Amino acid sequence: MSLAQPELPLKVIPGTGSDVRAFVAKVFERHGIALKEDDPAFALVTLNELILRKLMAELLKDVDQHMTARLAEFDQTMQRVETRASKVLAQQVRECAGGLRGTLREEIAAARLDVGRLLEQARDAYRIGALARWCAVGVVAALTVFGCGFWLGRF
Repeated sequence: MSLAQPELPLKVIPGTGSDVRAFVAKVFERHGIALKEDDPAFALVTLNELILRKLMAELLKDVDQHMTARLAEFDQTMQRVETRASKVLAQQVRECAGGLRGTLREEIAAARLDVGRLLEQARDAYRIGALARWCAVGVVAALTVFGCGFWLGRF
């Protein structure tokens, strides 16, 4: 064997005469052994190729089954994780909503007190204004009656 770098396999189409000739040339080039195109070594190569293809098909089938099983397990695990996450999220949302509800109740109660105070202040302002108007009307009426009495007293 030569110590040269390993070469890539020949790109040939199986079943054609050119592939056998290419293999014969490559064997002679590497090993110095002259083979004929009808040499039994090619039968062994073909037998090895068929065995390798069968083994590869079985291996790929096993890998496919294994991957399918692992993907199914992964899907089940993801569903369990999603279920747990949704439960945790729902609990956190409930807790937050409860806190918000309490805060809103406190804010509403404080707003009611503020509105009650504002209404009392508005009523007081209205009462003072109404009292001032009635006082002004009373003073005008009293002055009018006094003026009329004074005017009638002159005659």
